[in-house]
Amino acid sequence: MSREKWSSSIGFILASTGSAVGIGNIWRFPYIVGSNGGGAFLFPYLIAVFMFGLPLMMLEFTMGRHFRTSVVPTFSAIRKRFRLAGFSLVFIMGMILSYYLVITGWVLAYSLFFILGKPISFSLFVDSYYPVIFFLISGGITFFVVRAGVKRGIEKLSKSLIPLLFGMLFLLLASSLSLPGAVQGIEFYLTPDFSKLSDPFVWTAALGQAFFSLSVGTSILLTYGSYMQDEKIVKSATIVTVSDLLVAMMAGLVIFPIVFSFGLDPAAGVQLTFVTLPPIFQEMNFGILLGAVFFLLLFFAALTSAVSMLEVPVATLIDTYGFNRKKATLIASIIIILIGLPSALSYTALKLELFGTPLLDLKDYAFGTIGITMAGLILSIIAGWFLDPKIIFEKIGGGKKMQRLFMLIIRFFIPIILLLNLLTTIIKFG
Repeated sequence: MSREKWSSSIGFILASTGSAVGIGNIWRFPYIVGSNGGGAFLFPYLIAVFMFGLPLMMLEFTMGRHFRTSVVPTFSAIRKRFRLAGFSLVFIMGMILSYYLVITGWVLAYSLFFILGKPISFSLFVDSYYPVIFFLISGGITFFVVRAGVKRGIEKLSKSLIPLLFGMLFLLLASSLSLPGAVQGIEFYLTPDFSKLSDPFVWTAALGQAFFSLSVGTSILLTYGSYMQDEKIVKSATIVTVSDLLVAMMAGLVIFPIVFSFGLDPAAGVQLTFVTLPPIFQEMNFGILLGAVFFLLLFFAALTSAVSMLEVPVATLIDTYGFNRKKATLIASIIIILIGLPSALSYTALKLELFGTPLLDLKDYAFGTIGITMAGLILSIIAGWFLDPKIIFEKIGGGKKMQRLFMLIIRFFIPIILLLNLLTTIIKFG
């Protein structure tokens, strides 16, 4: 069975951008910035994106394009004993998707509430069983997109939604910048307080956000890279990275003027999107329309990321066990829905909790924070130390000095930084 490929370089870049651009850019980035000193956070974040995120993205594209297969067969080809490590990345990705679809469902629900002109409070929403219903709907949409295939499903969706996403961002940006108090929000966002840079938690937060936002180290981009034709890896990775960064920066320019215009706390955290912003939209001119645009924007971003996450286990079932795409997508989707159901129920009238904490929150910490860091650590070590450097150099090109620097970053800097980030996170939240 011949392997599917992207129909064009633009299709590949848009699909990879769709994978990278998700809730992490539009929902998570602004509150991480607000919680870490505003403009001070941008300096370590840019370093993390271009010094660590971009090289790891290039590495994943290289591995996918060279081996023309997904993560488990790729790791097995490098060393047979790494097969289990490949499955561990698939497992982590599946666990993240299982609760990511819950949040995707929340976003979809709020989109419809605003479109219908009947937004409700988050407390009323989670006191019902709407979260489960919309979790299942989001999982179903993701299933049908991936089932349709690389060209007709993933690429087609990305070509439609990514340009639309940028257009919606510009519309929200124009509305946000016209608010009274917008200038103070922009000043907070873009003016750095360099004293914050002495706080190691600011740096670990920047690194964590960079990896979370770019989807690197998880084998998503390795899988997407396996469908490449003759695209230039360095150019493609740079375009995807800059696009992802642009969305995150624009999201900040949308959120912070609203925050300061209505006297909100810029470090409000995760509740900002679902608890604080909906009532604010209702107070604004054309607020119901803007609220609908905002949550649709979030949903489109979440959907393209969810699709890329599901493709990891689907591609693994196809490449490792020889399943056809329809069967692989059905099996992977059913397993992920069943695993995700307790997370969906943790924010309903049932309030499914463990040790007084919603299961979704526990899973987010275990896999979205610890697991994703460990995945990046595993991938960088296996690829950096056991993959023939000639394969990497052949695909990325460049002079000898640049190649040596690239290997230095992959072999030493990224694993050390990820390990330190892991330890700091455990200390902070443990």
